[in-house]
Amino acid sequence: MMVKFDFRFRAALLSLTAILMAGCSLAQLKGGSASSSNSGGKSSATTTAFSPSSDARKDLGDALRKLNTAYPYRLTETMSATANGQTAMAESTRVTEFAAADRSHMKWIGGSGGDLEQVTIGEKRYSYSGGKWTEEAGPSLAQREKRGLEFANKLAEITKEVKYLGPETINGVPCFAYAFTLETNLGGQSYTGTGKAWIAAADGLPRQSDSEFKVATYAHKSHLVYEYNVDIKVEKPAI
Repeated sequence: MMVKFDFRFRAALLSLTAILMAGCSLAQLKGGSASSSNSGGKSSATTTAFSPSSDARKDLGDALRKLNTAYPYRLTETMSATANGQTAMAESTRVTEFAAADRSHMKWIGGSGGDLEQVTIGEKRYSYSGGKWTEEAGPSLAQREKRGLEFANKLAEITKEVKYLGPETINGVPCFAYAFTLETNLGGQSYTGTGKAWIAAADGLPRQSDSEFKVATYAHKSHLVYEYNVDIKVEKPAI
């Protein structure tokens, strides 16, 4: 159980970053720059062409920080895990739609704990379970900012190397590819990982990330795709 829990924590660290995640937005880094009034329509980001610099780590970090103004966007992550070469977690898919920094809708299908659906609007969180929606208090703006800062610090700590690879095209979008390595210690166990991320040339936003994280004989794979300028509306569910 400890290994699986740690990997959920790892996913939370890496997935909302284009390197992986488990339910929170990088916009939490500074509380986000768009309010819940932005529930659909065009992206709030200013489009600026991107060219790689001499600092690959900075390039990747800047791309992730651009998510703060990229609303609306959709994040789709497909993940699976093996232990001793055998299936430890069947393939599952988590789709999170961000209409604004404080307005999102997440559906996780095929997860080890069963399907999960959650809507967050401002400081309210709505979860679907047992055929009905329930409402609960969500994190405040101050809490989201605190978690975002902790997230950013942890991500910087575990990212050991980022290397620029060159131009590549992903899903028809001209991008620049970067490779990264990850290393950390949790619960007395050593975790190592490798991955590859693509940043769009047209706007400098992350487009895709593929990664694998290992501890002992357990391996967790993630494939993450970003979609922008999508029609997203996140509304309070009927309770």
